[in-house]
Amino acid sequence: MSTHFPKKQEDKSYRQWTFRTLLLTVSAFLITAAVTVYRDPFFHYHAPLPQYNYPQKVYPDSNERYCNDGISRHFSYESIITGTSMSENFKASEADEIFDSEFIKVPYAGATYKEISDNLRRAYQADKEIRYIIWGLDYNTLISHKDACNEDFPYPYHLYNDNPFDDIRYVLNKSVLLGETLQVTRAENGVGSAVDFDTYGSWSVYHGEEFGAWHVLTTYGLKETPEKPQPLTGEQSRILLDNLRQNVSALAAEHPETTFYLFIPPYSVCYWDILNNEGTMDQHIEAEQLAIEELLQFSNIKLYSFSDNFELTCDLDNYKDYMHYGEWVNSQILKWMEKEEYLLTRDNYMDYLERIRKFYHSYDYASLHE
Repeated sequence: MSTHFPKKQEDKSYRQWTFRTLLLTVSAFLITAAVTVYRDPFFHYHAPLPQYNYPQKVYPDSNERYCNDGISRHFSYESIITGTSMSENFKASEADEIFDSEFIKVPYAGATYKEISDNLRRAYQADKEIRYIIWGLDYNTLISHKDACNEDFPYPYHLYNDNPFDDIRYVLNKSVLLGETLQVTRAENGVGSAVDFDTYGSWSVYHGEEFGAWHVLTTYGLKETPEKPQPLTGEQSRILLDNLRQNVSALAAEHPETTFYLFIPPYSVCYWDILNNEGTMDQHIEAEQLAIEELLQFSNIKLYSFSDNFELTCDLDNYKDYMHYGEWVNSQILKWMEKEEYLLTRDNYMDYLERIRKFYHSYDYASLHE
């Protein structure tokens, strides 16, 4: 004889099962979210908790784009080092000593001026009082649209806005939970560690990079017949100035309390070899002049360029490719800034431009390939 439950009892059992399932699911989501919010591996909600160890991922797996916004808003500091891969090898401890200030380092590999500027604005919006900003202004993104971003790098927009509903992509993310949140572990002695701003984002000797002429010369090729010289166009000038004025000059004007130590990275002589081959060397120098004249209008900007340190740029042992120099060059840049060597002023910038124009136009580039 089969047992038959009344329909009302079946409906009640189904509703109870549905309720319990939903309750367990919601509870699991809330617990998962709470663990990520509490440990907060990307520092989105708060500074690192002192009793935890926060594993630091290194190049090429660095997660700087995910952590930088939280670092800028929640860490305790006085000054900032930022820029692209040209700034990743700076050691904050060296800047601390030279400038007598507490630095963080928030670099963005391959970033445009806008990406870096946006991060700095987030720091100011968090009511940070910033004494110094050290910022490398890469030439290869100088003539770029003012709102351009590098789409080759995943950018976690949900961590850079104030929309709490976007945070679900962070707090309920399986990859974040397993690969980041659960890797934050309690320190055995009760004193944890967060970010080491000497090695954070660094790609230099810490990761076995190889330097020297053989490595540099394999990173680019040349055309059989060099292109005709191409001057800077009016449209390029407009794009350049729009980029600088929105993303650099405006920050300096809005924050006179901050001293901006800006520098044009010293690319190697092989970079100039490429410009010479493509016929864009004059365009480069004209663009640099336009940028210098724009930035020197601001009394709280100290602008440096090291392209006329020919001993540096022609020694390919300093480079791993035609642009990227080793961490010892970053250390030297800080020392030059301290002594105000290679500082560009209204009185000397034309002499500087003439020196690099004369040297790089007359260099024997064929000797590099012998």
